[in-house]
Amino acid sequence: MILFSASLFFPVSSVWGQDSKTWSLQAGIGELNMLENSYDDGKNYVTEDQGNVFYLSADYHLRKHFSLTGGLTLEQEGLFTEFADGIGLKTVNMLGLHLGAKYYFFPQKWVFQPFVGASVLTNALQLGHHRGETHVVTKQGYPDCHGMLSYDVSCPAVSLSPRIGVDIHLLSSLSLCLDYDYRIGLWGHNKAKLRFIDGPRTGEIMGIDERNIRSCVSIGLKMDFPAKPVSQKAQNNLWQLLFFWIESKTGNY
Repeated sequence: MILFSASLFFPVSSVWGQDSKTWSLQAGIGELNMLENSYDDGKNYVTEDQGNVFYLSADYHLRKHFSLTGGLTLEQEGLFTEFADGIGLKTVNMLGLHLGAKYYFFPQKWVFQPFVGASVLTNALQLGHHRGETHVVTKQGYPDCHGMLSYDVSCPAVSLSPRIGVDIHLLSSLSLCLDYDYRIGLWGHNKAKLRFIDGPRTGEIMGIDERNIRSCVSIGLKMDFPAKPVSQKAQNNLWQLLFFWIESKTGNY
């Protein structure tokens, strides 16, 4: 394991070859965290709301270190996450295209490929004001309490997103991708109030007022094209690592 860890920091041209990839396809999932938490007039605070991200994107490599990227992104934002067994008592969906660029620091044949970048995300759902009220049942915090949730949602049509991340080569043309980005929604908001109608907090009201500023941590897989054949040595190393991992989980190693 020490030798394997050390090898990740050095070029491995015998496995990954020269800088020849032209474009890539990437798919992944992530977790959102809403970065603005608010309260109602009674100063009843609500903790950070969360959400999900699903994306499909393509990279086009203009130069050895510079790529254009674009694709489709689905975001699911939860309201009152702390009281739900999922991402929220109500879900707000956003769907649109993203377009941006990434700059890689190391030669393509290196295992670790850290990068910085930026993207513009568009959205075609929940534009304008969507208001309503619905009956909800809490699952966390105060389980099985009933309440009335009133909301005023207006999602941003455009968000700006600086990002950092790293691609880790698993095979000659397959990489594990880890990303962190900070999404700044232009206009839009998520406003909601939850009024408890039974249980220990009967009559209390909690509120949120979020301006669609959120962070996202995501993980995905990327395939480079034209794809390269995988050497027998790389296959054996991968199977060995998988075997060691399974053995460690079963307690036999």
